[in-house]
Amino acid sequence: MKEIGCVVSVKDDAAVVAMPMSGACEKCGMCMMSGDGREVMVLAKNDAGAGDGDTVEIEITAGRVVASAFLIYMVPVVMTIIGFLVGNAITGGAEDSVLPIVMAIVFLVVAFVAVGLYDMRLRKAERREASVLRILSEEEAAEYKRQVKPVNYEG
Repeated sequence: MKEIGCVVSVKDDAAVVAMPMSGACEKCGMCMMSGDGREVMVLAKNDAGAGDGDTVEIEITAGRVVASAFLIYMVPVVMTIIGFLVGNAITGGAEDSVLPIVMAIVFLVVAFVAVGLYDMRLRKAERREASVLRILSEEEAAEYKRQVKPVNYEG
């Protein structure tokens, strides 16, 4: 997935790129959301040698986006179903038992906690699967900024 944003800061071989939030990246968890929720910041490998204030094109590895979406949405659903089935097996399929519902809720909560802990672990490892592809020319940057009307871009 390719996106366009503005370099906020550069350190060593990494760049922090701010960009408007798109529907595709809204929930993947790779980016840090700004306070107003209208833009996101992503840590990217600075392969193009961009500097502060440069408008750049970045690429986010699709595998990471798909894996994040699966993790966030499917793991809790699957765990809820497993919890219900475990509760149902324990009660022997008794129709008046609330244990399957309780187990489904417990498994759902455990899934959310596990997803949250896994996400924190990934963020600490600073897995940068985004990279700066190129620095946009002044004309391209001006056109992009006219179209998007970014919030905090000064570059």
